This record gives sequence, structure tokens and C-alpha cells, in this order.
Amino acid sequence: MADRATFLHITDAHVSASGAPFERDDRKVDVGGLLAATREGPLELLFRRLAERLTRDSRTLDGVFFSGDAQSKGAAGGHELVLKLIAEHLGVASDHIVSVPGNHDVPRDADPGTAERYEDFVRVWSAAGCVVPWLDGIDGWPAIAEPGRHRLVAADRSWAVFPINTSNWSHVSSVLPEPLRSHWNTIPETLEPGDATVAAQLRSQLQALARYDMARVSEHQLEALRALVASTPQPDRGRQLRIAVMHHHLRSPSLREELKPFADMSNLEQVRAFLRGSGIGLVIHGHKHEHATYFDHIYAGDADDMHRVLVISGATFEVGRETDAVRLITLDGLPHTPEVKIEAIPLPRSGAEDLRPAPTIRRLWTTGVRPAETVLVSPGAPVIVEGTDLDEVYARALAIAGTNAKRGILIVHLDLPDDDGKTLPLPSAYAVPDDLQGDERQAWLRELVEWWQLDRSQLEPRIPYLHGARLRRYGGKIDQIARIIALLRTKPSTRAIAVLVDPFRDFAPNGAGEEFASFCLIEFRRRDADAGRIAVDAIAFYRAQEFERWWPINIAELRFLQREICEELGYRPGRITTIAADARTISRSPTQVAMPIVDRWLDQAPERLHLLADALVHKAVRGDAQASAVREWRRSLAELRTATNGFNSDGIPVAIEGLLTLAAYIEATATVGDAELPILARNLGDLARVNETFEHSTRSRAAFNRWSPVAQSLVTALERMTDTRLPDDRLKAAGGGEGAA
Repeated sequence: MADRATFLHITDAHVSASGAPFERDDRKVDVGGLLAATREGPLELLFRRLAERLTRDSRTLDGVFFSGDAQSKGAAGGHELVLKLIAEHLGVASDHIVSVPGNHDVPRDADPGTAERYEDFVRVWSAAGCVVPWLDGIDGWPAIAEPGRHRLVAADRSWAVFPINTSNWSHVSSVLPEPLRSHWNTIPETLEPGDATVAAQLRSQLQALARYDMARVSEHQLEALRALVASTPQPDRGRQLRIAVMHHHLRSPSLREELKPFADMSNLEQVRAFLRGSGIGLVIHGHKHEHATYFDHIYAGDADDMHRVLVISGATFEVGRETDAVRLITLDGLPHTPEVKIEAIPLPRSGAEDLRPAPTIRRLWTTGVRPAETVLVSPGAPVIVEGTDLDEVYARALAIAGTNAKRGILIVHLDLPDDDGKTLPLPSAYAVPDDLQGDERQAWLRELVEWWQLDRSQLEPRIPYLHGARLRRYGGKIDQIARIIALLRTKPSTRAIAVLVDPFRDFAPNGAGEEFASFCLIEFRRRDADAGRIAVDAIAFYRAQEFERWWPINIAELRFLQREICEELGYRPGRITTIAADARTISRSPTQVAMPIVDRWLDQAPERLHLLADALVHKAVRGDAQASAVREWRRSLAELRTATNGFNSDGIPVAIEGLLTLAAYIEATATVGDAELPILARNLGDLARVNETFEHSTRSRAAFNRWSPVAQSLVTALERMTDTRLPDDRLKAAGGGEGAA
């Protein structure tokens, strides 16, 4: 799925075939050969420069939004000129151009919902195959019969654009009451019976008094839009960013007052209700000639449930106001962490370099309605991310941990839907070894989580704070999980708490040299859920938490514990809340998350060390189990190489015990006459010993610099010897048939 899309927003061009005046310069005298300045020339120069810029920056446009008023007071040729500039200079296909009519694009006194009102707009934009709004009196019902004409959807469905017509009542005459209506047309001749010129002026002024430039979206169009949005294909993962393009504003984008009837949309709250109900996240408009970007918060009646819409008001170019003639709008972070960057494109001057004002950037997911939201408050205060979609919550928590909550307090609240209990949650974007998929991905995760939850481990002298040992044998004797089950069996309890920090074992008098788990405390809460079922929520506190590599593993581990408790009690796993006092995004661990594969085998699968040793000794792989052990060994070597690549002040987990055990097995089963096997065993032992020396050192940068080159050379030698003795083609031929050795 593409995570970026770029659009050009044009609005209120106000051009015409005959030329619309635009006096940029102070011309006090007329000089022969100097043509009258018009809007069309600078606008074409802007498009040429913009095309050059996009090419130079290797950027392409995913679409163009034109939000109305191509024409200048209805003067002919404006529509054709704007569409021609887009096609000739930007090369955007017509079906990726979204256009709506503005109040200057409809003839005065043409009745709403008539062919006369939209004749020019339809002849140019609709005929060219552009995406246009559903038009009253022009388009049939229902709108979803021809959805491609009325919406633009990304190929991966990550965004969708819906044009809205707000100009159906622009420049319409009001219906006068009787008896004034019957005498209206005769008033000019009655007042000036002998002067046709004055009578014509009076008639024009009277017509203007009865004419209103009204902004409104019809009920039929709102219903057509609702059907279009509801029928729009959705992305395979993540939520769709929905964009509305219209001519008129929702709220005044500046402090300038416009004193006239119907200065604002007449049925504004109905339109805002549509935006909320249809999940529109971004509204782009023109009309007011004002550049502004603001959030509109739309509430549901008297409820507290709020929907937030980012509104971009586009300016045009006028004398003295040329810094935002058009704008590039870039959507980044799709689908889970969308943000909008607005780059104003000034009207250029011939021969002068283009200016690049600083862009405006707004995060669309800062706040919003459930099922996923992030709440940001004052600087330094705790930040909350919550939702039901694991992929979305992970992406947002990761982004926040690197920005607003960096080295601060980050609370993540995850309300996962019910599942079959067979799989552990893991974000789809989480990188696992060799990009494992499906069952293999789950097997990798489950093996890792189950290792962290072992109550006993041969590696406990190295990691005395193994989570399972602390939870199930605290102080060598207290099974805290069994205690929690007993507490929650009959009634809710705030005492269903387990601690993983042991001051007697973990704390030093002066705090120097201490090492204990970041995972400090967990509370399980019993809660009445839907349909009379009881759920068990988990709230876990971490003194520090790394979000790219560790947080997803922590979530899987907490789910594992929830299920263990719920299976015993007959309840269901509920919400998971993690509280990190120090949020980080720099992983302290390589892919295997804190303990190398080959060492974990001692606890979970010692037979794999036998299978691997047998394969290396006999230069043969027999059956799937042995092939799997060899593949895991290659992953472990790659992991060891990663550990030597860069210094990390938080420490680097290294393999020791597994390497020594593998070396012992090879020595015990080595065949006579194979001179390479003693070298292989010696390299394994040497790597284990240099790793142990590094682990017992200060693990400073200087210690790392002494250890790293030696460890790298030994890993390289082991990789080379493995490749020599067990080429990849032997693994491919090993599956099935012979069984494990």
C-alpha cells in the first residue's frame, strides 16, 4: 500500500478567453508594445514552473483538485483555459481531475437544477471525463449507478475524493410576494416613462436587489453523496482517508467580514452532519480567496462524540496577494498515521527564481473518534493512543514515541476484538526473520513469548529477571499468576497485581550497575463485558519501553497471560493497556528480541542443537526438522552479525551457552579424517568466549570496539563453513521423506 499521495489544488482562477485584467505593476503611462496585463499569462507561467519543479524533484501528481470559479463573472472561456493548462503542463489524466462549479461559473438568474445553469461546466469538465459532483437536474438517480464520474479512489483504496456542488443556488432571484411581484417588471417604466436608459439601469438594480448569491447543498445531492461514500471500496487494511472538494467555505477562513445575505452556507449544519456521518477527514474549498488551514470539530447532537475534519481554504492570486496562487497537498503516512503537508506555490515573476514558503503540516490522527484515537495535551504531559486495530495503534504509537512522547510518558490502550485464541497478536508491519509469513510467523512469535514466560531457564544466571520466573517463582516460591486467578475467581479485586522487580535481588545501594526488567508491574482487572460475559483486562507498567521492536512483543506476551488466566476462569481476554514512563523508538535488541535463537534452544528445543550438529558433521540434511534447525542456525548467525554492527548504550544480547553446547556436540560426533570439524568447534567456542568477555565487561563503546572486529571475523568464518558444508540446495532437497535424524 502506497503511503504517500500528492495533489495540486487550484481555485478561483477567474480567467477568460478575452483576458481578465491583472495589473501587478504600477504603470503610470501607456507605452507602445506593452500589452495590457491579464491573469492568464502569469497563471500559465506558474504551470510551466510547477511542471519543471515536479520533474526536478521526481514527484508526480496523483490528482488535481479544482474547487471552482474558473470564469471571471461568467465570462466565456475560463473552464477551457484551466483544463488546458492542467492537461498541457501537468499531464494528469482527466479521470484524475476533480472539478466543481463555483458561483462565478453559473449564469445569473438561471434556475437551480437546470441544464442552462451547468451548460458550460458540463461541456468542458464532464465531457472531458473529469470527476465532477452529482448535479441537480442533470444527473440521474441513484448516483452510484455511475460512481466513477462522481468520485476518485486510489488504486489501493487508501484515499477517496468526493466532489460536492455548493453553487446550485448561486445568483438566483428570490420569489417576491404579491402584489409586489405583479408590478416588479413595470416599476422602471413607471418611474422613468420617457427615459429608456435610466429605466434599464433601474431594472438592473432592481434585479440585483432580488438576486442572492446563495450557497447550499441540496437534500438530493447529500443523499447521493451518502450512497457514493457507502458504496466506495475499502482498503484491505487500515482506514480510508476521505476527502471532500467544494467551492464554498464551511466557516469563514479569516477575520475579514463579508456583509451580504447568504454569506455562509444556508444548510451548513446539515452539510457538517454529512461530513461527520460519512467519515470525511479532509475538506478542500475556495471562494473566499483566503489561505487557511484549521480543524472543524463536529459533534453528534448533544453528545460528546466528536469528529474532526481538517479544512484547507485555498487562496488565489490578486494584486499584492500572490504568495499562494495554487498549492501542493501531500498526504503522508497512509493509512495509519496520515498527515497533510500544504505547500503554497507563489505566482512567479519572469526570470526570477521561485520562492518556496515553509509548508504547513497538520496531523490528521492527533485526535478523533474511536475506534482509534490519539489524545495530545500540554507539552510534557502523558500522551494516550487508543484503538481496536492493532496495525493502526502500532503505527501511531511508534510515531508518537518518536515525536510528542519521546522520552516521556506514553499510554497505549488496545481493545482487541475477540479471536479464536489460536494466534497471538502481531502487527503486520512488524519485521520478523526472513520475512516469515502465516504459520511460520506465528510459530516464531509463540516460541519467543513462551520463552519469556518460562518459570525456569538454563539462561537465568544471565537474565535473572526473566518474566516468567518472576511471575511464577517470585522470590523462588510465589506463583503470582495462580494468586491472581484465585483473586479473580469470585469477584473483582484491585489486588490482582503481580510485580517483576525484586528490590532484594535487583537494587544496589547506590544504584550503580543495576540491571532489571523494563517490565515492572501488571494488574489484571475483572470487568463485566457484553452479553453478560466477564472480561479480564491487563494494565502493565514499564519503566522504559521501546516501541518498534519491543512493544508488539509485550502485547503478545500480555495476551498470552490474559488467555492463561481466562482459560482457567472461563472468562475472555479483554483490553490491554501499557504505560511507558520512558517511550523510545531505538531498539536495544536485534531481531530475536533480547536472547539469541541458539541460546533459547537450550530451554525450548535442545534437540535442534543435536540435529544441527549432526547436519554439520555429516554434511547432510535429512527431513524437515533438520532443515528447519539449519535455517534457524543461519538466522542466528545473521543475528549475531547484526549485533556486531553498531554500538548500543543499552547493551547487546550475545550468544554464549548455545554456541558452547553446539561445539561440544560437534566434538563428540566428529568423524575421523574431517580436518574442518575441529576448526568449526574451535570457532564456536572462541565466539562464545569473546561474547562472554564482552558481556561481563563495562559494555562501553571502547569495550564494543575491542569485541566487535573479533566477533565479526568469527561469525564470518562460521557463515563460510556453514555454506561450504551445507549449501542451500541441500536444504531445498531435504524436505519430506526421511524424517528427522
